Amino acid sequence: MSEQLLKGPAAEEALRNYFLSIGYFVIRGSKFRFNRFDVTDIDLWLYGRSSALSRERLNVDIKNKKTPQALERIFWAKGLQSVLNLDGCIVATTDVRPDVREFGLQHQVKVLDGRFLSRLTHSSRSHLQRISEEQLLSQLDQASLGKLGGDWRGRYEANKSRVLDSLTFDGCNAWLDDIGYFLGQLQESLSNPAPAWRMVYVTGAYFLVSVDFILREHVAIEQEQRRVLLDSGFRYGVAGKAFTEKVGRMAAALVGSVVSQPGLADTIEHELSQQEYFSKSATQSGLFETARELEAAAFRIEVPMPSSLPSTVQSLLGVLADFFGLDRKRVLV
Repeated sequence: MSEQLLKGPAAEEALRNYFLSIGYFVIRGSKFRFNRFDVTDIDLWLYGRSSALSRERLNVDIKNKKTPQALERIFWAKGLQSVLNLDGCIVATTDVRPDVREFGLQHQVKVLDGRFLSRLTHSSRSHLQRISEEQLLSQLDQASLGKLGGDWRGRYEANKSRVLDSLTFDGCNAWLDDIGYFLGQLQESLSNPAPAWRMVYVTGAYFLVSVDFILREHVAIEQEQRRVLLDSGFRYGVAGKAFTEKVGRMAAALVGSVVSQPGLADTIEHELSQQEYFSKSATQSGLFETARELEAAAFRIEVPMPSSLPSTVQSLLGVLADFFGLDRKRVLV
């Protein structure tokens, strides 16, 4: 591959592919917003799950200019990490000076320097068969005629921004609303359903990441402590009792589909009425990998239909169809 890979958006795609290949969930170009103002773009947002107890969120700053000002970028990335309350940050730069790496180490900023980027150019880790972010945005614009037909691009941008500050019950609610919108669009006679499927997949992935993040704190404590903690969280949550009950039903069905135990979802929903289920030691390990599978499906060159996806993804889509009162067969087939 030519060195042009490391120019502009192509560099961001190459690095996104690299981080995907080593097991992260990756979002490119999330806009940090404050009071309706777009403050800055996050080149890459990384989410990792190293264990049942541990989650990692990182911001990646990518600068590949002739004069990358790498030391200044370390200040910028570290400040952004602090503002967003993330777990770490990375600076990718064409600069190869040892001082840059040393300065990064002193301030707990990982530096991927010009030597690394040069190696990445020739690595299979940067060559995944996916459409780019720009191609997806173009498809969304074409599908909705820009803002005239639902502003699908705007919805997508809002979904990406939400991961920065709303991995909460409120965020889950918003992602569920968009999943319902795009599943509804697919019930109509779309001339090209592929962009709508891409949005169902990617929005579903964000939803699962948020559920996974919420549940990370409720694994290792004693069962009674979890019951008391989750009684408050799921019963009333950020957005109140009505939404808590909605997410509870969704999580019950979701866990039932991922764990694949017949009848478990019904049992869980009954237990949730007493706020008991999430105090038990149920395994939630499937959420992160299912999110990664959905994200990969959203960016495939030829968008796959649900029937060709792994059974865990099909189960999730079936649950979503039931949740929104849609015919499973129409959604899955």
